[in-house]
Amino acid sequence: MANNKFENRVFGAVLIKSIVANYNADFTGSPRTLPNGVVYATDKALKYCIRNYLKKEGEIIFYTTRYKRENMQPLDIDETYIELFGEYPKIIKDFAKVDKNGKTNWQKEKEKNYNDFEIEKEGDGFVLLQKDDKKVILIDSDERKRKIILQNLFKALDIRLFGATYASQEKVKINGKDQKITFSVHGNVQITHGINIYPENNIFTEDIVSPFRNSNEKSDNSQQTTIGNQTVLEEGHYLHNFTINPKNSEDLVKLIDNQGYLTTEDIKKFKEAINKGVSYLDSASKIGVENEFSIFVTLIKDAKIQLPSFTTLIKVEAQDNSFKRKLDLSELKVVLNEDGIKDKIEKVEIYIDTTKLDYDDEIFGIEKVCVKSIVSDKELKQCQK
Repeated sequence: MANNKFENRVFGAVLIKSIVANYNADFTGSPRTLPNGVVYATDKALKYCIRNYLKKEGEIIFYTTRYKRENMQPLDIDETYIELFGEYPKIIKDFAKVDKNGKTNWQKEKEKNYNDFEIEKEGDGFVLLQKDDKKVILIDSDERKRKIILQNLFKALDIRLFGATYASQEKVKINGKDQKITFSVHGNVQITHGINIYPENNIFTEDIVSPFRNSNEKSDNSQQTTIGNQTVLEEGHYLHNFTINPKNSEDLVKLIDNQGYLTTEDIKKFKEAINKGVSYLDSASKIGVENEFSIFVTLIKDAKIQLPSFTTLIKVEAQDNSFKRKLDLSELKVVLNEDGIKDKIEKVEIYIDTTKLDYDDEIFGIEKVCVKSIVSDKELKQCQK
């Protein structure tokens, strides 16, 4: 992974359209609202869509629900680890100690419990045993056990992107005491809550009918089909800001032999997922929720500038005699073209769904910009080189 290391900071935003739908419900089933009535969505809603997209593309995603085959019960965090990476490493006391027959303690452990496993890899204080798709690691220390577990966790793309709070029931000895294995990984990608930047926040509830009666209902209507309701937002355009800073997890990665750096390929996959993941996730409440715009502002390596939040710099407005909305980036353009900022920017990538949004050609006046279709990646105008 380190050969293709991603080293630039990125500032960006993604816009999610919701028409007569519910992008992110609260526990009552209604769209979430701030105290002032403005509709919003949590960062978790967007991350769920990104993870779902990447998982369907065959990536290793740790934080997603998996189920036991025998009873469909969700796996806990330790069961998820074992499902993805095999059993936790097993510490062998006096690992390399040789008995009178010339056998080490780890060799005796293999003969006793893993005799039908083949030796896949062997090193100083480390042996990987393999049998079909099962793996067992025998090691010599608690320190090595923690390192191997963390190396495995960084194989999951969502952990390399968003970090993790890992609280296992597995234990190691620290200062002579048994302690549970825990990790806190600072995510390289940070996403804010999505705020509806469209002026209106019209929420309404509609009645729906179930084809089944409620068999537990004791009222006079117990023999009739059930009436329920669903609550949706008439129209919303949720703007999530995000940043990418590969240095967030750099120090931790250095402790595990530089395995798990964020790569340029990881960022390529993230861009695809954040541009298409919401549209990809279809359900009854999210069928009207789609990706419509995103922007990635990549700084030159080692640039120290801090860009402001894009939330107040991007506007979506209604247009007369058109179902499409108008995207206004004029204030953002001013910021990005400022002296002292534009020379710190390597490139600006804009993705837009032109079937949903109109825009002024002035967006092509942003320094080092490339504007593409969010649907097809086709250049909408020759990108600046």
